[in-house]
Amino acid sequence: MQADYGSASMTRKNSDPESGRIHGNSALLTAGLLIADVVGAGVLAMGQAVAKLGWLLGTICILAMLAMNAHIMILVWRVHSRFPDATTFRELVRQTFARALPERLELAQEIVVIGQYTYVFCTLGLYTLSIGQGLGMFFYDYSVCLPLMTMFGCLMLLPLNLSARFLGSFAGSVAFNCACTAGTVLIPIAWLAAHGTAETRPAGSEYRAVASHLSFDSLVTSACTFAFAFSGQFILVEIMTEMEDMNEFPKAYFAYSLPFQAAAFIGVGLSVYYFRGDAASGMIVDEIPFGNSERYAAICLVGHMLITYVIKSVVLCRGLLKEFHRRDMITSGNTWSAWHYMVLAVLASSWLLAQIVPFFSDLVNVLGSTFTPTIAFMTPMFLYLLLARVQDFTPSRLEMVAIAVEVAVSVVMLLYGTVSNGIHIYEKWNSYGYPFECHCQNLWRTCECSPSRMQCPA
Repeated sequence: MQADYGSASMTRKNSDPESGRIHGNSALLTAGLLIADVVGAGVLAMGQAVAKLGWLLGTICILAMLAMNAHIMILVWRVHSRFPDATTFRELVRQTFARALPERLELAQEIVVIGQYTYVFCTLGLYTLSIGQGLGMFFYDYSVCLPLMTMFGCLMLLPLNLSARFLGSFAGSVAFNCACTAGTVLIPIAWLAAHGTAETRPAGSEYRAVASHLSFDSLVTSACTFAFAFSGQFILVEIMTEMEDMNEFPKAYFAYSLPFQAAAFIGVGLSVYYFRGDAASGMIVDEIPFGNSERYAAICLVGHMLITYVIKSVVLCRGLLKEFHRRDMITSGNTWSAWHYMVLAVLASSWLLAQIVPFFSDLVNVLGSTFTPTIAFMTPMFLYLLLARVQDFTPSRLEMVAIAVEVAVSVVMLLYGTVSNGIHIYEKWNSYGYPFECHCQNLWRTCECSPSRMQCPA
């Protein structure tokens, strides 16, 4: 029998040692996976994104983007409910186009596969970078360069990634991930609250309802950060596929996941902005000085990113193996060997990407302005409209207005946001340094490497 690397059900029928797992994931575990996927790197940059807008406008934008994302998540669920046999995003596109636009089937599949897997791979590079930065922040008294720290992080990832082949493997790790996420953001916020704005907010830093320096550029840039932080559509089909009852997805999302997301994103964004003003930096752990609190937050960051990396890596590696098998590039032999080779290849490539693009907040914005509008937002809306045509039903006027607004927002982020973020990176390239340099910024306890830390005169 041929192996199906992308399907949880097929994976359980082969020689996989985890084949005894026959029950799907509960609504609560599904919510935990959604939180682990979404409340990741994006929440760390909330403070800086809100600082560009002001506390009132920032809150409005967060709620608006959350509502937009929630609507699109439900659109994916509606389409998947019509094609429950689809186990990946690519298969969902294939089955929808096969009914509605068969002449565009191959092109649509290629676009979605390339877009989805490129995005997931780029986020793995971002997580690898974050793990290396977290280790560097923890061992700030040791002058170890970022490339070596990220390599140590990859060695920590390896046993976790090799042993897990489907998302249900993370039942115990989800609670650990949520605890680490809470520690990563609450420890810096608690430190800032304990010291008060007189000490934490620099002289001349403003705290306003609407930022005095607000511009269209800062509005779009913050929207790109929010879009990256909130979007979970890239692996949503894979998560829903492993549910015991997919009809419980709205409960998992609206009752459990969305309230947690809203509290986390708004709480972190407003707290960092209140205590730091518009001096908020790109990552929340950078807001506090070196010391024990910073170390605790850094190790929580590492734990959080380890689990989040493995969750997305499982989806990417399974999908790639399935694509290779579909194209007759691999056989149906030893599936564990194929899995191990794929995990090693993806991990090594993510380490390489982390060295080529070693900047956190701008990489978040680039991903938020390119892949998120096209694959996470516009593709599900297009699939839903195709489904409406096939099933001969008409969405309500209110929903069509919402879709039109969401498409317009996506187009602005894609066109203006991508150009703006590209110009910003180009202008700051000299300050970032070249690939594979030491990149000690905010990692070493010296004012030369970490001038923005509170202990330094700057």
